[in-house]
Amino acid sequence: MSGAGANCIKSVEFVKSVYSLKELPGELPVEIAFAGRSNVGKSSLLNALFGRRKYVKVSSRPGFTQSLNFFLVNKRSYFVDLPGYGYAKAPKKVIQQWQRLIEGYLTNRDSLRGVVCIFDIRRGLGDLDIGLINYLKSIKVEPWVVFNKADKLSSNKLNANIKQAKILLPSLSMEPFVVSAKTKTGITDLLDSLVCPLLAEADDL
Repeated sequence: MSGAGANCIKSVEFVKSVYSLKELPGELPVEIAFAGRSNVGKSSLLNALFGRRKYVKVSSRPGFTQSLNFFLVNKRSYFVDLPGYGYAKAPKKVIQQWQRLIEGYLTNRDSLRGVVCIFDIRRGLGDLDIGLINYLKSIKVEPWVVFNKADKLSSNKLNANIKQAKILLPSLSMEPFVVSAKTKTGITDLLDSLVCPLLAEADDL
């Protein structure tokens, strides 16, 4: 990678997995959460941002990550990996527990600057995906859209899917990012345009 994004993440440390709101760590100046369906490559995207292979473990049972996973970045910010959603095999009771945990977190963290909403560019946006963005906007949490797995499509199909997705999206503060966690395409732009400015803001506070 080149550009500022290549070196703005200077240190990463796994802090803890949180299974209840009572276990939340004290707040830092900036928190960025990451959300997406269970198979969109969320863990791979975090690894690409961190510049580390397999630092964030990819679950062998998609949809069964039950915790909020906190990563300390540059000693001043948290990246928070939220449980995946939309996986039908998870028991209903477990899904309800996840929802309470996630909603409680999203509505009670003053330092949360927004949620990176990760979608699979091949599959388009479903009702759950649109619902996530609308929910975030309703509680005044900024959604940032990232389309992952761009390497899986031809350029023509990629452009067509992006155009269609934009039609379905409500107004956003930033243009959607198009990336491939596998090939690292678009990762520097995501870092330079979104992640690094937030980390710099934490350093100034």
